Amino acid sequence: MARQQAPGTRERILDTAARLFTAHGVRAVGMQRIVDECGCGKNLLYREFPSKDALVVAHLARLREIWLAQVHATLAPLADDPAAQLVALAELAAAQVAEAGYRGCAFRNCLTEFPRHRVGRFAAEHLADVRAQVGELAGRTGAARPELLAERVWLAIEGMYASAAHPGGERAGEVAVALVAELTRPTRA
Repeated sequence: MARQQAPGTRERILDTAARLFTAHGVRAVGMQRIVDECGCGKNLLYREFPSKDALVVAHLARLREIWLAQVHATLAPLADDPAAQLVALAELAAAQVAEAGYRGCAFRNCLTEFPRHRVGRFAAEHLADVRAQVGELAGRTGAARPELLAERVWLAIEGMYASAAHPGGERAGEVAVALVAELTRPTRA
């Protein structure tokens, strides 16, 4: 008779992987290290995640679900004000980069580490979806050139994620949010 796994095993593995991936990078963390730190058997890990790729994609999928829930909760009250939604989106990203131990966006890091790989494609799809959302919101602002507004807002968000992970980037979130607020004022295009 097959042994039943403990409830929450999948989440425990994902929690361990997330901690290790954040601290050391995806490429530097092997499956054996996850087994050792999680305290699960190798067979159990591979039953839940048949490969490291599958584990990394599951990790990113969980981060994506968290992001989408946060975006919905943040933007829903501002549904009639797309400019305020753009600022709120920048504020949400700024809160991420302000977290203790921030070492870069997991999606951007995976895209850099695995550009032509299943993991990189998943990360790229998520970033493309967020960028499309910025474009959609910019299009609803009434800006004279909404595509230019979208590019500028996206550049501010991208710059924030990149700058905050490096020395001297402590104010990246604050500066990016102020820039998005300035860009979305009605007198700007």
